[in-house]
Amino acid sequence: MIKALIFDLDGTLIQTEVLKATSYAQAIQQLTDHAVGEQQVLDVFGKFVGLSREKVVEGLYREFLSELELHLGSQDSDHIKERIINKRLSIYDEILKDTALLSKHFCPFTLELLHKAHFEKFHVVLATMSHLPQAKRMVTLMGIVDKLDLILTRDDVDKGKPDPEIYLKAKNALQLDSDECLVIEDSVNGIKAGLSAGMQVFAVTNDVTRRSVHSGNLLDDAYIVDTLEDLSSRVFGFIQAET
Repeated sequence: MIKALIFDLDGTLIQTEVLKATSYAQAIQQLTDHAVGEQQVLDVFGKFVGLSREKVVEGLYREFLSELELHLGSQDSDHIKERIINKRLSIYDEILKDTALLSKHFCPFTLELLHKAHFEKFHVVLATMSHLPQAKRMVTLMGIVDKLDLILTRDDVDKGKPDPEIYLKAKNALQLDSDECLVIEDSVNGIKAGLSAGMQVFAVTNDVTRRSVHSGNLLDDAYIVDTLEDLSSRVFGFIQAET
């Protein structure tokens, strides 16, 4: 019997994956003096969705290694990756200050599911690869702080998704078994993490993750939700069938 719903944040409750992708794309474009275009970065970003910041930067560094080395005048990988992180954080911090912009990126149907789960007395958990300050700002803006029984972020684990550590930590904190937890994710790496934790996973797709989620063949189509208006009925239909 499902007793807890565990939600990813970026791309699941708020479409910050699009904003994050844009911040990385603009950072690399600026660092390479436009030798790498913003769209080039966006085209490959889907494979890094759901990973920790460090792994995203590692992946992008490898994708655009020659251009970054040429324009930054360095072959020191740590130096280059630090430059990417610093430039990207500067851009993303400016995005996070724009409350009106963030509000336009809320995911209403996933938030509807979260509110319903809270109303129905399920445990509601946030498990995100964002760091705590960013996660706190997002859940405060969305007005869901008091709906969450537990918030886990990248700062709480040693290994990021697709490792299942964050989901295992959630179920242990709630003193639940894996089959009592249902995960809501949007990315291949998040899905892998939930499945590796032995949990049922529903995927909510978006423009950044839809193709990779379907082509990843990790979930049966019954657990992939492209039409988000159907999310609550699909999830609660599954829960009721399990009881």
